[in-house]
Amino acid sequence: MFETIRWRCHVHANDRRAAERVVGRLAARLDRPVEIESYERYCRFPELAVLRLVSPLGCPTPEHALMAVLESAWKIATPWSLGDQGPGNHHEFEGIAAANIGARFSVPGIEWMEFHVTDRT
Repeated sequence: MFETIRWRCHVHANDRRAAERVVGRLAARLDRPVEIESYERYCRFPELAVLRLVSPLGCPTPEHALMAVLESAWKIATPWSLGDQGPGNHHEFEGIAAANIGARFSVPGIEWMEFHVTDRT
């Protein structure tokens, strides 16, 4: 079962409170809860914060999980570079969108984002 979507993103935020506002806009756009797992400053670009986020998925099959995560991802940005890294009986999907290579984000403040979904517990 595919329980959660794991997100990682770089956002323009001076402090955690500003980052939380970006996450609030993200959650509103996704129509699902988004929880911050971690917040830290990006050492290479101090104007950016790195956020690790999780949101519920709850899909029983790889096909449903892939469609659900893509529907969510497309609400945030286009285009995404996609990958499937499913060795053996496990399935893993990931995608990356980056403003510096042409992605357009619908949520202000996001510069780079990736998602990762797996059926591993």
